[in-house]
Amino acid sequence: MDDPGQVAKAVWTMPEIVRTALTMLAVIVAVVSVLSVKNTAKKKQTADLLFNVRSDERLIRANHVLLELRESNENIRLLADPGCKGESRVQDIRYILNHYERLSVGLQEDIYHEHMLKKSQFRIITGTYDCAKPFIEGVREKTGSTTAFQEFEWLAKRWQKKPLRQRRS
Repeated sequence: MDDPGQVAKAVWTMPEIVRTALTMLAVIVAVVSVLSVKNTAKKKQTADLLFNVRSDERLIRANHVLLELRESNENIRLLADPGCKGESRVQDIRYILNHYERLSVGLQEDIYHEHMLKKSQFRIITGTYDCAKPFIEGVREKTGSTTAFQEFEWLAKRWQKKPLRQRRS
């Protein structure tokens, strides 16, 4: 085996090259399949969330309460006082903020499909944040917790920086 051609032939025979190529192709197909299934699962999880939100009567009521407070010019920041915790309006505000806090964490943990959520919830989330910002600041001040509702704030500010684009006809 002094001939270099025979050495190369002994190391890589045609069946081994084909077998290696097929193995690599199978690995690539498996990776693409896993990523596709993960993306589909994320979209389904997001769709389920969006359908559940539509029928969550408490969330709908909480949204109305927050809008009424904004329109009334009442100082929503005062409702962050611990003495107001039992008040139904405060419980509703906390309910909606906790909902969006969980949603934000789900996005960060790659459970939900952000583009789908942004297309369907952009105005609601950014608007809720704008309405509730004084309450959030009040909670942070009264409790000394700088992290209260920080994930929701992160999401709202992130989306405000890059708003939805208007569709071209």
